[in-house]
Amino acid sequence: MRKMDPAFYFLILYILLYMIALKMIPVTAGAFSVALLFVLIIENLSRFFGRFFRKRWVSVLISSLVFYGILSYSIYRVFPILFEQWKSVSGFVQSFSGKSPSDLFPFVENEQILSMIKSSMDKIGEVFTGFLGQLLTKLVSMIPDMITATLLLVVSSTYIVIVLPRLKAALPYMFPRSTLERTEEFLKVMYSDMRKFVGGQMFNAVMVGIVVWIGMEIFGIKYAGFLGILSGVTDFIPFLGVFIAAVPAIFIGISGQGIWGVVKVIIVLTVANQLEGWVLAPKVLGDRVKLNWFVVLVTMLALSEIYGAIGVLISVPFLIILRDIWRNYVSEYLKKI
Repeated sequence: MRKMDPAFYFLILYILLYMIALKMIPVTAGAFSVALLFVLIIENLSRFFGRFFRKRWVSVLISSLVFYGILSYSIYRVFPILFEQWKSVSGFVQSFSGKSPSDLFPFVENEQILSMIKSSMDKIGEVFTGFLGQLLTKLVSMIPDMITATLLLVVSSTYIVIVLPRLKAALPYMFPRSTLERTEEFLKVMYSDMRKFVGGQMFNAVMVGIVVWIGMEIFGIKYAGFLGILSGVTDFIPFLGVFIAAVPAIFIGISGQGIWGVVKVIIVLTVANQLEGWVLAPKVLGDRVKLNWFVVLVTMLALSEIYGAIGVLISVPFLIILRDIWRNYVSEYLKKI
């Protein structure tokens, strides 16, 4: 009976060590995970810019500047906009909750129902205003940590991209020499699959950003360009990115056009979300990386329970790695026993 390739056990060991580290030291391991995602984004961009520049470090530098420029712009703009819109939103909610239910619902004549509506509106106003205050307080408290984490991610991910071609020299210290050639080939395939996935996500992000930008412009929502860029950046978070972008978008919609502004924002984000869910995402998950969307959803939910937000981010890469290990080691082994 043929034995399993010993490299398989080392791969499983490294995955387990990573999962343990992600649980024991979530900030460090999480930052490393995000840095690797950034590496793949910069790598895809550098391949594009590599057509125009012969030296790798030049294309990497330009790619890093483009990517981190967009990321920094999104982070830099979101806080001032939220602060700017907060007073308008609070005033709108308070004025809305302060109105008489009979003015808002003239077709309702029952006093008891109107009283219940009034009580509910007052409660909603209090809860919403309190939520806004807590949200802004939380965001302010996160600013120093976000700045530090961003600087670390910029340095670490750019460094990894530059030294990536040299990592081949470290493989003999990590895997058995007897199967080193096959292991190297497997790692190339796995990295290629990861790069294809991230490349597809980048295309999705651009398309979602354009749809949101155009939609907001059509409906006359302020900061349409910023909301498009923010939607594209947050689109890298599977299934949840649209909800993150929705917070400042709803703020802007309320402050600019009241309740109809919220309706317009929801319409635009819903169209963008449906476009990605039914057209763009299946193309990436199905055609590029051959993963079933339902399996991705279940994996995302399971990892989010264990690791929180970072679990959502690593769900698809985690599945890609497991699938490639199964195809290259387990499946082959099962055919020979």
